[in-house]
Amino acid sequence: MKKHNTINAMEWMAWGWIAILLLLSLSTNAIFEGLSLHVSNVILVYERPILYALFISALVVIWVGIQVYQNRLTFERRMIYAAVGFLFCLMQIISSFNSESAIMSKYGIWTSLMIALFFAAGTFITQHDRIVNAFPKVYLAFGYIIVFYGFLNLLGNAYLLDSLAYYEGIRITSIFQYPNAYAVLLLTLWLAILVEINRTKNKWARLWHGFMLVPVCVSFLLTLSRGALIILPVIAIVILMMFRFKQQIMIILYSAIGMGLSLAIYSHLENAGTKVFDRIQQAFGAQSPIETQSMFSSPSISSWALLVGISIIMAIFVHFIAKYVEPWIENVSAKLNVKWANKLVPIVLVIMFILGALVITSDAVAKMLPDVIRSRLGNINLQTHSVYERLTMYKDAFDIWRSSPIIGHGGGAWEAFYEQHQSYSYLSSQTHGYLMQLLIEIGLLGVIVYLGLIVSVVFAFIRFYQKASEEDRNRMIFYFIVPITILLHSLIDFEMSYLFYTLIVFLCLGIMAGTQRQQLKLILGKKGQQKLKWAVSVAVIALVLIIVIPTSRQLVALDKFKQVQADIRGNVEFTRIANKLDQGLRNSPKHPVLLLQAVSLYYQGFQQTQDTQFLEKANEYASKLNKFEPRNREAVEFNRLIALGMGEQNKAIEIILQAVDRYPFDESLYDLAANDLINKWQSFASGTNESNEVAQQIKDLYLEMERHQKMVDDLPDTIILLKGFKVTEAVRLAAEKVSQG
Repeated sequence: MKKHNTINAMEWMAWGWIAILLLLSLSTNAIFEGLSLHVSNVILVYERPILYALFISALVVIWVGIQVYQNRLTFERRMIYAAVGFLFCLMQIISSFNSESAIMSKYGIWTSLMIALFFAAGTFITQHDRIVNAFPKVYLAFGYIIVFYGFLNLLGNAYLLDSLAYYEGIRITSIFQYPNAYAVLLLTLWLAILVEINRTKNKWARLWHGFMLVPVCVSFLLTLSRGALIILPVIAIVILMMFRFKQQIMIILYSAIGMGLSLAIYSHLENAGTKVFDRIQQAFGAQSPIETQSMFSSPSISSWALLVGISIIMAIFVHFIAKYVEPWIENVSAKLNVKWANKLVPIVLVIMFILGALVITSDAVAKMLPDVIRSRLGNINLQTHSVYERLTMYKDAFDIWRSSPIIGHGGGAWEAFYEQHQSYSYLSSQTHGYLMQLLIEIGLLGVIVYLGLIVSVVFAFIRFYQKASEEDRNRMIFYFIVPITILLHSLIDFEMSYLFYTLIVFLCLGIMAGTQRQQLKLILGKKGQQKLKWAVSVAVIALVLIIVIPTSRQLVALDKFKQVQADIRGNVEFTRIANKLDQGLRNSPKHPVLLLQAVSLYYQGFQQTQDTQFLEKANEYASKLNKFEPRNREAVEFNRLIALGMGEQNKAIEIILQAVDRYPFDESLYDLAANDLINKWQSFASGTNESNEVAQQIKDLYLEMERHQKMVDDLPDTIILLKGFKVTEAVRLAAEKVSQG
């Protein structure tokens, strides 16, 4: 009885940290790791949820430690996988020595530690059958909440910033605020629903999941995610290979009906969402609050009624198919050579996808699709904005990787380097490819470790799955579907920058690794077991302290900064503001936002009083910021102003020219450089060597800007630039002036 209670306690604890993770994800845009070296406020928005996730990881450490401590330990193959998982963290630590950003590198290490811990936890979760059986249902419930919330935003019943987007049609994003990231969740829900319909014996559960298939499918269509549509055939073929013939047929049948019904109501929901989006834009234009409406008010109620009605029809289809069609398919499959039949459906599906891609371009078929979807599918080519931009980013990422191919540049490498290497003036703090992100952050060595472990786990799981009973196959397939779907799509997008996706992927991979229960030839006696338990206890305590103490200090620092901002708005005296800022920096000495605020505060003090002590203090903080964050974009102007304030004109010019080299598509930097250089040129007598050297620098600046403008001008017409680039008037006039002498 005591043992039973202990097991229950461990299960409740596991459900505790799983529930906290899911709730945190719901309330923080799936814990997006959107830290930036360009805009300080972005760090403040996204940093706190990551810190909360670290506290969850501390609970995971304790849970894993208790798992090891409470029972006599039997060494199994899964434990080798769990141990190897901590190499993820080691790779990030090694790469951090080559990092250009202390804060991004630190969070890269934290993320890799969380990955290792959730992966290790997954290997132990397999000991708890009730968790393994119930987690897919919990995941579906979590997903259904997000889908429901997405429709609330689409139909104007709730409002979240960027939960709706508009590009070639209305695009739904729900809590993710990015359509493609939401599309990936919907793909996993779609597949998980089909698995649950197949394995559940409960009629009402089957009806419920059948009902939800339409909201999930129509939400998927409403994301207008070209990437998800492109990767869908690959995912479908990979996943179908894991099922038997009967299950393959049922999956295709349910999907076809669900998608057909979703297409039938797509245009109505798309029009309703467009009207809501237009109202939001009008409110923004008038600077008035966003008004929401009741679900039961017109016209919202008609859209909800249509959605619910079609979903009920889908549920009825599922019920009758399960009752009458499935037994018939079972009989047919029993008469076939099962191994041959299992391979037939994916092969036929490949042919169907190829034919479908050809047929869909014909006018006859295209006219059957909604206009928006037809346009999105018809415009897929190498010159399409999203395709061209991604291919360009991958090329630029490869250039970054070549500068440190073995160990990479640490966490945040793309954010630190991409503007210096970019081929034109696109704006993206994400690589849009998980493999490329890993390559530039942890190098070839780290990628080999990551891919080696993931591939090893997947193949080991497939071997287990092939030998498993039908019951075990049905309860474990979810843990294959979710990570494989997310990882495949992450090859062309940045889902893994959402900590929710990252942790779910590696938790599921850990559960897959946990199926490897083969015992190792390593037996410890009673004393050996005791020593191991003490070692585990020490490791757990150390890890918890390593996580909790720095995380707590970071949160204190953020709170102090929040107080500083409030005091600045309230015109509180300088000394009080400076003291709070110092308290924040004592807790987080390398934090770029606090250091930048200190630079700004003391430089403003110098501007107001002309007291050089303020300038020296600003320079002191700027030096620290430059040391820890040499590529912080917001520091550039302050560094220049401080140098000019100290009478160091040459240093100011050197600073701004270095910035031009690092941010070659930033027009404002060229203007500053031209201004400083022309002032220096005017200080020399005409015709002197010094004058000629500066004149040549100005001409080179103009030519460099002209060269980059040509790179932008030569882009295909399909490319949409959020940040244009052309030779500015200031640079042109400066070049003309020195040319005339």
